[in-house]
Amino acid sequence: MIARLFTLAFAVLIALSSILATPAQAREITDMAGRKVTVPDRITRVHSASYPLTVLFYVLAPDLLVAVNMPPNEKKMAFLPPEIAKLPALGGMPGHGPGANPEEVLALHPDLVVSWLEPMGENGETERLYGRTGLPIVYVRLNSIKDYPEALRFLGDLLDRRQRADQLAEAIAGMIARVEKAVASLPADKRIRYYYAEGPDGLATECANSFHVEAMRLAGGENIDQCEQSNHVGMERVSLEQIIAGKPSLILALDPRFKDMAAKAPEWRNVEAAAQGRIVTVPRLPFNWLDRPPSFMRALGALWLANLFYPELLPVDIKAETKTFYKTFFGVDLKDEDVDHILH
Repeated sequence: MIARLFTLAFAVLIALSSILATPAQAREITDMAGRKVTVPDRITRVHSASYPLTVLFYVLAPDLLVAVNMPPNEKKMAFLPPEIAKLPALGGMPGHGPGANPEEVLALHPDLVVSWLEPMGENGETERLYGRTGLPIVYVRLNSIKDYPEALRFLGDLLDRRQRADQLAEAIAGMIARVEKAVASLPADKRIRYYYAEGPDGLATECANSFHVEAMRLAGGENIDQCEQSNHVGMERVSLEQIIAGKPSLILALDPRFKDMAAKAPEWRNVEAAAQGRIVTVPRLPFNWLDRPPSFMRALGALWLANLFYPELLPVDIKAETKTFYKTFFGVDLKDEDVDHILH
């Protein structure tokens, strides 16, 4: 009886929301999955189902969001518009944080749902979760760093934010081009062999073909773990013996706790890069520069990493580049000490 009442209540909510959200005018678009979708002519309320896409909305159109997937902490909020802190945290797609409740999303009367076009082809979950709400679902391709300029311009047209979208798209495209040009002629035997250490113990990593390490590939790095990514989450478990055998020249640490641990743990002295202190912690404010989430920050991350790998090929002032990026994307003027804190 309770289940029947709940189902009826949800059906009534869908019907009422459809009436309230029915636009005076509508238009048909083609989303980045190639699907024809009817959306309101003027979009004022959006629910982003995927955390990497929500992070992009923070810098493109934060005022349109009806919710966040997870609440940003105080450190992140120092770089974000204050209205973000006032939004409810409703979750998102599984694998992108806590799972969303479609009834709670529907109650906020968004004009549509936008979702990341999954690199691993797992979009059926989006349809299952949000399809019964009756809301239009628009897919945005963010599988690669190189997708961002096109994705931004697509969203700029969709949301009538063309000027801001073009500004961000041009910034990202320019950084990608500079990195690609710098490492284009780099011989295979001169590429830096790196190990990407995830987790506090450093014994989780990503396969060489994983979208989680795309910034490292763009920057000309060679991953010692030449496996094939098999799922969205990644974080493949490896042994210390595998890392020793891989002979990385540099270790990139996702978790800052790992660097401290490896400096003290006698077993890590068998990894030459660790024994010689060649462990670099990835900058992570307000979002990780390389991964988790794989966001627009990877454009700056790839530039930082290419300079770290090959300073003679890309001799840039990373502090100045960081200041320019944060001003463009977050509207924040960083001082030298702020940049030092972010980088270290």
